[in-house]
Amino acid sequence: MIIGAFLFSIGGDWFMSNRHDNTEMFVAGIALFFIAHIGYLLYALMNGRIRWIFTAIVLAGFLVFFWLLLYPSINSLLLMFAVLGYLLISCFSMGAAAGIDARPAEKWSFIFGIFLVLLSDTIIAIGEFVGYRELNFLILPTYYAAHLSITFSLIAKRVKR
Repeated sequence: MIIGAFLFSIGGDWFMSNRHDNTEMFVAGIALFFIAHIGYLLYALMNGRIRWIFTAIVLAGFLVFFWLLLYPSINSLLLMFAVLGYLLISCFSMGAAAGIDARPAEKWSFIFGIFLVLLSDTIIAIGEFVGYRELNFLILPTYYAAHLSITFSLIAKRVKR
C-alpha cells in the first residue's frame, strides 16, 4: 500500500510541476495525491482502526479552514470538489494513522509522516488559494520528511519481525 502511495505521489508531483496554470493538470495532480492517501488509509486500517473522535476534530478544523480561507478563492467547480475531496481523504488518513496498533517507533513515525503530508499540503493550499507564500520554503522539507518518516515506520515494522 505504501509503495503504491509513493508511486501515486510521484505522479501527482509530475502533474503539479508541469501544470503551468492549467486547472485540469492541477486537478489531475490532486487526484493522484488522493489515490496516494487511499493507500495510506488502507495501510493504516490494515494495521489498526480509525480514531473517530480524533478524525472528527481534525476534519472539523480543516472544514473551517476550507470554508473560510480556500472556498472563497476557488473559482472552478471542478477544482473546488477536488480540493474538498482531497481534504476529506487527508483527514481520514490522519485519523486512521492515529489508530495504528504498533510499537511506538512504528506508530509515531507513521503518524508524524501523515501529519507532515497534511502540513505540506496546507502550506501549498495557503499559497495557491490565499496568496500567502511566505511559508512556501517549508513545502519541500515537510514533504520529504513526511516520506522519510513513513519509510522509517515501515523499517521499524520490519525490525520488529
